[in-house]
Amino acid sequence: MQQMAQKMKQQMSEEEQDQQQENIDDLRDILENLLKLSFDQEALAKDFRRVDQSDPRFVQLGQTQRKLKDDARVVQDSLYALAKRVFQLQSFITREVGEMNGRMDESLDHIRQRDVGRATATQQQAMTSMNNLALMLNSALQQMQQEQRDSQSQQQQGGGKPGKKKKKGSSPGEGQLGKMQQQLNQQIQQLQQSGKTGRALSEDLAKLAAQQQMLRQALQELEKQQKGGKPGQKEGKGDAGGGGTGEAKKLMEQTETDLVNKRLTEQTIMRQRQILTRLLEAEKSARERDQEEKREAQTAQTRPPVFPPAFNQYKRQKDRQTELLRTVPPALTPYYQREVSEYFQKMK
Repeated sequence: MQQMAQKMKQQMSEEEQDQQQENIDDLRDILENLLKLSFDQEALAKDFRRVDQSDPRFVQLGQTQRKLKDDARVVQDSLYALAKRVFQLQSFITREVGEMNGRMDESLDHIRQRDVGRATATQQQAMTSMNNLALMLNSALQQMQQEQRDSQSQQQQGGGKPGKKKKKGSSPGEGQLGKMQQQLNQQIQQLQQSGKTGRALSEDLAKLAAQQQMLRQALQELEKQQKGGKPGQKEGKGDAGGGGTGEAKKLMEQTETDLVNKRLTEQTIMRQRQILTRLLEAEKSARERDQEEKREAQTAQTRPPVFPPAFNQYKRQKDRQTELLRTVPPALTPYYQREVSEYFQKMK
């Protein structure tokens, strides 16, 4: 399985190199056509300077200019296709190609009017745009070739792409694992329904087992990252140490054993659904844990009221007066004594 995984990585790297080489070849073809167009335009401009307006060759040179205009359309289509792939060059290519076409059209108009001076001037301007495009393409071609050489050198030394460092925690997260597991489940179900036998079935089962092993290893790596999370984090149902991902790993191991032993049954399909369910639960738990706001609750405390000093002084004087009235009651009739007594009771 490890050899198969390494082979898959090597194949992807070779496909990237093939695509890069194809882009280099396309760019080289565009550059060669553009340079040929520029040299032909330069030679035609020199011929126009040496021919007289009454010379029969003047008409032939005009037809040659029209043919160059048709050849420019082929280069134009290739450049526009390049601009769509590399958006950074789009504005430059659009401006220079428009300038080239405009000057060539003006050159044809001046040739019809037999104005040799203006015709050669516009031809020179068209050549300037062609040369600007050629310089840009040549610079891009050299850069791509240098990147290709650096990449090959890094691979020979056993390294990765230059300038790229593996980011910490760059393994797939639980959300990505869920999607990848779902795709693997679909592949297993399709293989069960395909009716393949013999060597073809064995190869497909080995590939699926290798993919399941890679997902299980990615899940283990994710657990290590979660264990190194923030202190005091509350573990939920889908945490690394809980029953969510732990049970998913055990189910994955059982699936790997079945696939290696060429056992592809309905029980295997049901187990794959359980694995996907565990991963989705773990994903939901992790998402909720990340979004939870940690707040510390505080019990309400009873605190005595705080009064200003002047109020405290007033309260003390009032208490002394009240106490004085209670201890030394005036000589009152029984009716007023009852009223005073009720008054003090209400004050309490």
